Order: sequence, then structure tokens, then C-alpha cells
Amino acid sequence: MPRSGFAILCLIFLVGAGAVARAQMNDRLQSEHYGSIPIGEYQAGDNLHFSLVRDENATYSNVYLLHIAGQPEVYVLYADFGTLGGQVLKYDSGAIAIQITGWGGMTIYTDDQPQGIAASRSGEATAPSPAPVSLSQMQSAAEDESSHLAYSRGLHLSFAADWNVLASDAPQRALAFDAMENAARGIDRFSANPAARNVFLQRVSAVHMTASDKPVIRLDGHTLIVTFNPRQGYQGRASSRAISFALGKLFSVPIPN
Repeated sequence: MPRSGFAILCLIFLVGAGAVARAQMNDRLQSEHYGSIPIGEYQAGDNLHFSLVRDENATYSNVYLLHIAGQPEVYVLYADFGTLGGQVLKYDSGAIAIQITGWGGMTIYTDDQPQGIAASRSGEATAPSPAPVSLSQMQSAAEDESSHLAYSRGLHLSFAADWNVLASDAPQRALAFDAMENAARGIDRFSANPAARNVFLQRVSAVHMTASDKPVIRLDGHTLIVTFNPRQGYQGRASSRAISFALGKLFSVPIPN
């Protein structure tokens, strides 16, 4: 065993039950802390309505789902500690989506309101879930996304997936469809930047959705591989924000997260 590994192993034995007890206490305190985030329907300003609920399928207690009325995407948010007893909920890209003060005031940050807008709870909310979709509907949507990006951004892409696998697996197909829509929105978001659009046009000609153990993107020749984990629900696929930000990293084009 390497000396560093032996040292770590010894440390584990020395800490023993005390570390386990502290870890359990920390988990309980964090669960209570995050549990204080009020879920439900919210209104911000005159026109912004959104729902915030816990992701009951998540492994950890600090995962929430955000859906803004009138928008198709459901965002996975991760709770963290803020300043002065407050809390923040972050997108999977790392940007702050919602900030909650120590006394309970809430501010939501969106593309239309980057400076933030105060929100107040207006009622109860139900958890969203990926909508069922047939294989033919998903294939038609793939063609529609190609046409939209060609028209709006001048990008000529084909969207594809493991159609034979998805044909017989409705739950996986629903999440694959959701992941594909997020990928298309992420590409659209990324290519709004002229420099990003030029490099994407030169480097990518196809997008392929495939199941994996975690959501990642990678380039295989001129094909952008976008993976998702069908067993993890919304948490198993990247948001459009994360896709756009990851493309910026992949192609060395600075993109806000």
C-alpha cells in the first residue's frame, strides 16, 4: 500500500466513532437547514411565476426542482449555505438561481432579471416529471430542433439517439427527450455568441444522445456526444445552462454560467 494510503487508513481508524457521530450530526443539521427552504408556488413581480419543490428522487437532501411558468425546462438546483445565515440555490452550471436571506426573503435570478427580483410564496406546488413521449414524437422533435438551429443560428446539425433502445423503454425515452431538448437549448444559448457560433459551426455536425452513468458532453470527431443517466431523473441530465457553459469550456470560448 502507498505510504499516503496507509496514512489515510490510519487516520480513519484513529478518528473512529467520533467522526461517524460528527458526520451524522452534520448531515442532520444540514437536512434541517435545507428543510427550512419553503417549497411551493411563487410570484416575482407582476409576470414571473415559478414552482420550487424538493427532488424526492435525489440521493441528497439539498436538491430542488425549479420550473418557471411558460418555459419548458425544469432546472435542478443545489442548496448551499449563503452569508449571514442565508442560503443559495444554484443551477448545475454553478450560477446562483435563488438567494434566501437569513430572515426568509427570497430573490430569483433569471436571464430577463439578472439583477434579481424579489419573490413571495403564493401556494402549494406539485413536483414535475418528464412527460411521456412516443418514439415518433421524439424523432420529429429531433428534426424540429435541427430546423430551428439552422434557421436561428445557421447551424446545420442532426440530432440522433439509440432509437432501437428507446423504442422499448418509455421511461428512458422520456428522459432522453428531455435531455435532447436541453441540449438543443444549450447549443442555441451557446451559439448566440458569434465567436462561439463560428467555432461550433466548424467543429460539430451532429449531436448524439446516449445513456451513461452521468451527464457529460464530449466530442467524437464532428459528433457531440451528450450523455444522461435515465435512473436519476432530472438530476441525470444537464440543463441548457450547463450544456452552454460546458461547450464554452470545450471550445475555449468564455460563456457566462
